[in-house]
Amino acid sequence: MSEFNLTEEQKEFQKLAHDFSVREVAPHAAHFDESGEAPLEVLNKAFEAGLTNTMAPESAGGLALPFFETALIQEELATGCSSIAGYVEASAIAILPLIAENNAERVKKYVQPLLEKLSFAGFAESMLDTTCSEERLPKLKASGSDFELNGTVRVVTGAHCDWFVAMALDESCKPNLVIVEKNAAGVKVGKTVNRLGRKCLGTADIELKDVKMTAEHLIGTPGGAEKIISYVMPRAYLLFAASAIGISRAALAHSIAYSKERKTFGRPIGDHQAIAFMMSDMAKDIEASKLLMYKGCQLVDQGEDDFDTAAIAKVFAQEAAMRIATDAVQIFGGYGYSREYPVEKLMRDAKTYQITGGTSQKQMAEIGRKVLAQASK
Repeated sequence: MSEFNLTEEQKEFQKLAHDFSVREVAPHAAHFDESGEAPLEVLNKAFEAGLTNTMAPESAGGLALPFFETALIQEELATGCSSIAGYVEASAIAILPLIAENNAERVKKYVQPLLEKLSFAGFAESMLDTTCSEERLPKLKASGSDFELNGTVRVVTGAHCDWFVAMALDESCKPNLVIVEKNAAGVKVGKTVNRLGRKCLGTADIELKDVKMTAEHLIGTPGGAEKIISYVMPRAYLLFAASAIGISRAALAHSIAYSKERKTFGRPIGDHQAIAFMMSDMAKDIEASKLLMYKGCQLVDQGEDDFDTAAIAKVFAQEAAMRIATDAVQIFGGYGYSREYPVEKLMRDAKTYQITGGTSQKQMAEIGRKVLAQASK
């Protein structure tokens, strides 16, 4: 399959993440899916290997890797387990607004600690949902020279993060990006959400009641979140696409291995045309997903915050992941639906991505409206 002319440095980071995923992530995927525990030992090894927060600025002690390299690492980690890799994904998304803002003091306070020891940042799911209603967003009310934050948000890694980023509406209904420190007064973390897939990610509902905020907690200018979000959204969508591709690749790999072992009528089932065609479709969709994602990564590294390309990559990759994981279950037959085999987990994990950052249907509707608008010009 195409290598998309990756540079030697990109290939090195890709191999580093691949080898780590095979050695440290994949062998523990089933355990943490069953237990729902935070995979701290695995993540600490990823931290020590330099595979977390790779975009962090050099001023904070980070590698400041280009986005493409970060997405390649995410894809490889998610091939081992998208739930474990979700912690890396969430922290990467959480620091994107701070990278976009480029405020040295804020980067030092919030990003640098993530590089000193294993710790996590998270993000409110509503921050990335372009169709989220105003009623679901927390409210930011002026209180003298400061602010008070009220509302409820569902936060990815909310059960384990030190801080998270959320979108909040001020009294003029203008969007603001705020950093919420989880140990602040008025922040109440609810039970971890018992999700169908990506079960060890530690997503939690968090209640915000009269949480005191200062200008230090506002990213960018008051009421000016849209400019920073235009930087964040394409990159977040491409990270979701990378993780979905990881799920697809794992499903195909398991399908190939099983199709060589399982025999019917004296032949491996992979020799039968029906099974071979299914795996051919899997490979085709994975290749297309990767090329769309890689194109989006190149564009953002060239300074083009191309939302449309990223949204198309995200929708295609997550829909492909669902199809591929479902077909993998079909290839395994009755075994595929059993927790003793890995593909049913992949199917559950893939479903999560169809609703992450806005559902596929909502985003396809947005893409369709833009296509029609362009055709009318």
